[in-house]
Amino acid sequence: MTDIELPIGLTPRIGAEFHLVHWTRGTEEWTAHTILAVYVSSTPDEWVVEHLGRRLRLSRQEWLRFMP
Repeated sequence: MTDIELPIGLTPRIGAEFHLVHWTRGTEEWTAHTILAVYVSSTPDEWVVEHLGRRLRLSRQEWLRFMP
């Protein structure tokens, strides 16, 4: 897959740190899992980031950008 740079929503600049949140529904409540990542690129379907020294591809439908 080729990474492309697109102006999608609140896309950060390359190399910038930003926060992502992933919500998981439990039996009685929702739980948020957050990460602070470095933006590498994105596609319409996924974020490409570096987190804890590893390059990750995260689904944009599952991981949302947020401002703490």
